[in-house]
Amino acid sequence: MGGEVATLIGSGAVIALGLTTRLMSRRGRPGMGEILLELAKGRAAAASERERRATTVEILDRLPHGGRVDEVDEGGRQRIYEVAPLSKRTRGKGGRR
Repeated sequence: MGGEVATLIGSGAVIALGLTTRLMSRRGRPGMGEILLELAKGRAAAASERERRATTVEILDRLPHGGRVDEVDEGGRQRIYEVAPLSKRTRGKGGRR
């Protein structure tokens, strides 16, 4: 039921956006096609980020204690993930840091 409602609301939002842009369309303002293209790019980027995070979690779960992952994305941002060595882990809290 929740998915159907979200789909209906999303479809209604796209229709309202289309009507708004059509009423306000003048030179220099984006058209419906450009808005939908940007919407699609945003959704694709969000899906890609979710997949990257899920993959990172999967890799970290498989690393041995003291392991390390260096990640550099296409924008040049570097991320470093380290799994604490067994001797340095705090007892009783659980989970990896």
